[in-house]
Amino acid sequence: MVMKNYYSLSEAAEMLGKSKETLRRWDREGKLEATREPMSNYRVYKKSQLDLFSEFIEKESEEEIDNFVIPNKEYKVLELFAGAGGLAIGLEKAGIKCAALNEIVKWACQTLRENRPNWNVLEGDIRDFDFGKYKNEVDIVTGGFPCQAFSYAGKKLGLQDARGTLFYEFARVVQEINPPICIGENVKGLLSHEKGKTLEGMMSILDEIGYNVVPV
Repeated sequence: MVMKNYYSLSEAAEMLGKSKETLRRWDREGKLEATREPMSNYRVYKKSQLDLFSEFIEKESEEEIDNFVIPNKEYKVLELFAGAGGLAIGLEKAGIKCAALNEIVKWACQTLRENRPNWNVLEGDIRDFDFGKYKNEVDIVTGGFPCQAFSYAGKKLGLQDARGTLFYEFARVVQEINPPICIGENVKGLLSHEKGKTLEGMMSILDEIGYNVVPV
């Protein structure tokens, strides 16, 4: 058996169970510094160095604090503009039960039903649904609403000015259900859309119906 004194970046990543990019970052940060080969300038690692670091990782894992908290109730979410369920699945993994999802695209609805047969998928235009029955039944309303037409809303930036836009429908459902939390998902460009006026209008409407908005 041949014992090596130095290991390449790929070999070190495999030994430590980390990605090569993580090892590159650790090298830049000085957490696990690599040696450079004289001819190629490739990163290499000493065996003794990796052995010590492996022990450090194992000890660090053993000392991790368990932050799991048993919830005091079963939390539920209503998802609007659900698409194929990416956000809903993330919330499911966080322990939040999906009460219902609304989506207009039939192929996306088929995907939702195929992947989660137990989910209540409300297929069709959001304008055709009355969500009042979910009041006091769900804790979170989420929605990845399109915002392109919102900038044509009236100058007062109130709920009535937003009629005809899909954001208005999101706000309408939130107002009908009145959950403790609502989450509106959109693209980064929303921050600068119409020089910030679009986001300003949305925040104004949510404030009007009783929500303190924090853009993240």
